[in-house]
Amino acid sequence: MYPPVAAPEDPGKAQAKLLVNIVVVIFLIIGLFMVLQYFNFLFLQDMPIMGGWLMDVYEQVFGVPRILVLHGDDSIGDWRAMRNALSNEIIFISEDLDVNEIQGGILPILKKYSLIIVEDAKTINKDKLLNIDQYVEGGGNIIWVGDAGTRGIVKCTEGAKEGEVYQYGWQRDVLCFNAECETCDCKTASNKSKGCAFLADTAEKTRIKFQNRLGVSFVENMNDTLSPNIEITDKYHWAVQGLRRNFTLETDTYTKVSAGYTTHSVADIVDKGVRYPAVITNTLPSASGMVVYFAYPPEETLEILKPLVERLRY
Repeated sequence: MYPPVAAPEDPGKAQAKLLVNIVVVIFLIIGLFMVLQYFNFLFLQDMPIMGGWLMDVYEQVFGVPRILVLHGDDSIGDWRAMRNALSNEIIFISEDLDVNEIQGGILPILKKYSLIIVEDAKTINKDKLLNIDQYVEGGGNIIWVGDAGTRGIVKCTEGAKEGEVYQYGWQRDVLCFNAECETCDCKTASNKSKGCAFLADTAEKTRIKFQNRLGVSFVENMNDTLSPNIEITDKYHWAVQGLRRNFTLETDTYTKVSAGYTTHSVADIVDKGVRYPAVITNTLPSASGMVVYFAYPPEETLEILKPLVERLRY
C-alpha cells in the first residue's frame, strides 16, 4: 500500500512565502548595515547607488547628527570661523561650548553629540580630559586641533591651599596628611615635603592612555614668517580623494607633533624642507570612536575638513 501523494502547493502561496522571506532578508541586511555604521565599521555613504538612501534611513532611525565645537580662548585656530564655514557647507545641528564655563564633568553633555571638535583650547581641566577620553571609548568621534589639552589644570584637593597647577601634561594632586599641612602649597609640594605629599600618578597614566588614543605627542607651537605647505601623503584616503597633492596654508602657526606607530598619516606640513605630521587618524574602525588630529587650524583647509566632518558626524 503506497502512502497518499501530497497535493501540490498552491503556486500563489509559494510565491507569497518567497516574497515574505526576501523582504525579511532585506530588512535584516539593512539592519546589519545600520549596526555597522553605528559602531564605525563602515560608512553607508560610500556604498554605490543606495548609500545616500541608506544614510537617510539611518538619520530617520538615530536622528539628525549633532556636532559640538568645544573651545577655549588660548590656542591656535578660529573656532567661530570653522563653525561658520561648516554651517555654510553642511546641514547639521551644531552647538558650541566654552570648556572653561562648565564646572565639574562634561561627559553627560558630550554624549548628546556624535562628533566633537576641540579647537582653541590649550588649557583643559583634567576631569574634562578624562571625560573626553570616556566619550571616545564609548564610540564618540572627535577632531582634535593643535595643542588643545596640552596644558592641563589640576585643582588642589581639599585641605591644601587654593591654587592650580599649569604645565604640559597633568600634575598630580596634593594631599595633606597632618596638621602641618598649612605650609603645603600646590606649586611647591613634593613627595618629601613634611606634612604634604602628592597622590599616586594616576593622572599621568591616564594622560598617556589618552595620548596613545590620540596618536600624537605634542612638541611645540611653530610660528613662521612664511606660510608652510600641506602635502597629501595618502591620496587614496577617503578624506582627501580628489584633492591636489600640495597647497599652502594661509596661517603661519601650527603645532609640531610626532606621530605614533598605531596611527595613519593623511597629510604632512612641509616647512623649509622639514616634514611634520599634519592630519592624523587612528588606523582601524572599532566600537571605540574615531579620532582625527589636525596640527593646524582646520578651517584653513575646508576641502579636508568637510569630508572628515561628513563622515565623523555619524
